[in-house]
Amino acid sequence: MIFWPSKEEVKRLRQIAHVLFEHQLGYYLSVLKLRRRLSFGKRIKADRTRPMEVTPQLVLKIFEDLDGTFIKLGQLLSLRPDLIPAEYCEELSKLQDKVKPFSGKEAVEIIEKELKHPLKSLFREFDEVPVAAASMGQVHLAKLKDGTRVAVKVQRPGVQRTVKIDIKLLYRIAGLAKRRYGDSIVDPVEIVREFERYTENELNYLKEAHNIDVFHRNFAKSQTIVIPKVFWSHTTGRVLTMEYIPGKRLTDLSKFRPAERKRIIRTIIEAEFEQMFVHGVFHADPHPGNFLVKRDGKIALLDFGIVGRMDYVMKEHVTDLFMGMVDADVDGMVDAAVRLGVTREGADLDRIRSDVHERLSAYYGTSLDRLRMSQAFNDLIRLFRQNSIRVLPNFVLLTKATVTIEGLASKMDPKMDFVEVARPFVKRIARERLHPKHIAERARRKVDAMLEFAGSIPKKTSALISNLHDTDRDLRRIDQDISALTVEIDRSSNRVTLGFLAGTLFIASTILLPFQTLKIWGVPALSFIGYVTALVVTVSIFFSMLGEKKI
Repeated sequence: MIFWPSKEEVKRLRQIAHVLFEHQLGYYLSVLKLRRRLSFGKRIKADRTRPMEVTPQLVLKIFEDLDGTFIKLGQLLSLRPDLIPAEYCEELSKLQDKVKPFSGKEAVEIIEKELKHPLKSLFREFDEVPVAAASMGQVHLAKLKDGTRVAVKVQRPGVQRTVKIDIKLLYRIAGLAKRRYGDSIVDPVEIVREFERYTENELNYLKEAHNIDVFHRNFAKSQTIVIPKVFWSHTTGRVLTMEYIPGKRLTDLSKFRPAERKRIIRTIIEAEFEQMFVHGVFHADPHPGNFLVKRDGKIALLDFGIVGRMDYVMKEHVTDLFMGMVDADVDGMVDAAVRLGVTREGADLDRIRSDVHERLSAYYGTSLDRLRMSQAFNDLIRLFRQNSIRVLPNFVLLTKATVTIEGLASKMDPKMDFVEVARPFVKRIARERLHPKHIAERARRKVDAMLEFAGSIPKKTSALISNLHDTDRDLRRIDQDISALTVEIDRSSNRVTLGFLAGTLFIASTILLPFQTLKIWGVPALSFIGYVTALVVTVSIFFSMLGEKKI
């Protein structure tokens, strides 16, 4: 398929080529069909470069230089150790948006266009200077007509077009890379596909607003956690208006006393486990910048662009996994871990279980100052990747969220036992499983599964019988073909024998010509008989072949 890039795409391709060249990756420019985007002099230098190791640190620098969409791509990849090795995830987690804010005038134009009203009729006050800016949008402070303080998130002008171009180019580059190197380490096309899904959600503020609403309802009665309220009358796909919550961010821990740090991190961990085990909907990117500590000590959660969800079955498996950790039940952990992955057909489950058992046996009942839980989770994800087990994306998000909070906990309270904090929630779920309502629900699901299976039996049986009929028919056809082939082989071998005999008679008759005295019609008698016999045999073979062709 011929690729004809637009002017914008050519400009972006040229930028990508120059960044790779500057980082001594000229060798890969030919592989990715980007060599011709360089000047003539740089092409010659690029041709002289040799393959070099693309380290996590180098990938980080490249993404920082490419900026924009690539920053978002790197941030997404940092959350997906199932797509790339853990050491790359850790390095890419350092990526931060470093973009200039767009003008307040442009923000006002977007708001008025989206909300279909003049700014003055929407807000009593609106600060055109943003308080935060990122690659996808920026945040302005404002007051509604009733005086309520709000934060207004406005999408960056032209960002949808930019992202669309970059994703198209990424698919092109990923396809070339996959054809050249395969997907032995990572699947580049799958990475781009995941990124496309991620950006579609992030560029639609209505989806984030819905996520905020869900969390707001789940924590409505909480005494420790605050979720901002969404103002739907002032929200669209490109404008998100929510309650403004003042407070101190956790990015600067020096602002908090040691005792306060312990309380804060315990509250955060408990809130995350409540989301996972109770609500089934959890914040998947709980880094320090997404938490605010209010004056009254309550903690506000921010930025709900990346949210994980667990259905009933996944919730059961995750609970079993954590119960195994809490109870030091390695076999239970192994069973739950294997059920959380989707194995390929023909996978050696016994070997996988053995590997998982070996990895997890060292990771329970330990404090953070002795062992990081991230080691256990990252080893588990790595093992799944090595065995071509597809990990459920929501489980990967849950894993990454747990690891991120564990990292924050190691800074705020290094002596905290992560598993001990999880214990009450896991035990609560264990007790709930014994409740008649829960038992009835599990029984109902089992019955539904059995009925579904039973309902599929006639169809599957019919298909099996049909396949058996087809197989029997094919076997009969094969038997007939073999019989026909046997007859044909016998017939052909007879012809070959007769042909060989005719040829032998002809040659022998010719050799005996000088040694005979008795003649028939001037031809030595024995030779005459031999020639006639050979002729008769040859003619009979010829007519038998003609008869078959007519048939």
